[in-house]
Amino acid sequence: MRGLWGRVWQRRTPFVVLMAVVGIAGTVLATRDSGGGHLAANQAQLRKACDGTLPYGDLERLVRDERPGKLREHGTMLAPGQESRSLLDCSLSWGDGYGVTVHAEALVSDVPQAVEARDLLEPAGGRGTFVAPGTTGQYGKRGAWLVTDCLGGLGGRVRPTTDLYVTARVTDGTNGADDPDDSDEADDSDEATSRSGKPDRATALLGFRTAVQVANVLTKAQHCGSGPLTMPKTVVDTDETHGAPGRALRKCEWIDGSSLPGIASGAWTTLGDLQESTGLSACAGEWDVEKNAGRRPRPKEWQVTEVEAASWSGVLGRSAYDSYEREGHVPGWGAQEGESPSEAGSEADADRGVLRQEDRVSSYAGRPQLALWARSVCGGRSTYHRVAVLPEIQLGDGETAVISGKDRTRLSATARTVLDRYLDAEDGWPASADCRDTKVLGEVEQWH
Repeated sequence: MRGLWGRVWQRRTPFVVLMAVVGIAGTVLATRDSGGGHLAANQAQLRKACDGTLPYGDLERLVRDERPGKLREHGTMLAPGQESRSLLDCSLSWGDGYGVTVHAEALVSDVPQAVEARDLLEPAGGRGTFVAPGTTGQYGKRGAWLVTDCLGGLGGRVRPTTDLYVTARVTDGTNGADDPDDSDEADDSDEATSRSGKPDRATALLGFRTAVQVANVLTKAQHCGSGPLTMPKTVVDTDETHGAPGRALRKCEWIDGSSLPGIASGAWTTLGDLQESTGLSACAGEWDVEKNAGRRPRPKEWQVTEVEAASWSGVLGRSAYDSYEREGHVPGWGAQEGESPSEAGSEADADRGVLRQEDRVSSYAGRPQLALWARSVCGGRSTYHRVAVLPEIQLGDGETAVISGKDRTRLSATARTVLDRYLDAEDGWPASADCRDTKVLGEVEQWH
């Protein structure tokens, strides 16, 4: 019997081995179909996706193996002649919250981001965000965004334009979005990111590097005639709770209580935007209550205790001006027909020494201030400048204060002094941008 079973086993051994091999192979094939084996294909897809604009070296680590990549893309760069406002709209995801979404368009209207002075100085309503020094943009709700020039002109739109707008949002599995290219889920994820504050620093940097790479590939393909943007190597957190990154910047040193006529004397604290952009800049200064305590008396009512100054070039200038105009805060807004902006804004009156009439300021005016606008040519581009002086004023809810004609005239003189100092400051942005041919446009009383 033992010999018989031995002979039977010997005869069956090849069959058993064959079945085992088939079983292992089947298991491998099932694994490839259900949850693995896609890494090489996904990496190859990343290299070609979005018209080859994505930075493979930065995004390679996000590629997953478990499932095939999901790609959605359209735009005039991919299909010239198609009806689309986008040069490129592209999303690539690998599931579990890993993916990248980019958008690029030739701007024929305003920049779709807030760029008023306070948006530059206190991004995200004061909660802070990330900026990449040297890149004109911020990290916003939809990821990193930037604006750059294409001097040779961008194709793909009916109206000619030289302004390129790019956004890039990279997700690394930590924000809960399963498919970044799904609009509904992306909206939910954006809201979650907004509630938690900001993404981490590495994610923000990855977003900026992706946006810059997309912009550089597109401007080269469009024969823009300008050099590539510098690839960011770091980002800066603008949140003041993480230190004071925007405090005491050299470009804002001209705001000095000891040398700037018309503002309250004493120690001042300054704040500047951190973009280091050739297209925009902003500075602000405030009389420092803590530093002046015990050394200087509290400023009298209507003395200037805050100062703002900002500049925007090109499409950014148009966007900022339009934004203020929608609020009624530009020279000549609401003027009678036939009245010039300078007549409505009264800046010319201040130069002539004309005493203004007294006026009333309501507590509902928000932050009462007198703004002065000007326009120059900076770096070959039309540029708007706006300065504002904010007086010391104590108002309870529902109360109204009266500003005398003398104090009102003094505010005009101070605003003009601030504008002149800002434009002439050796280390200021206007000097670095070689601003010239400046024309004062007029004042805006932001307390009505």
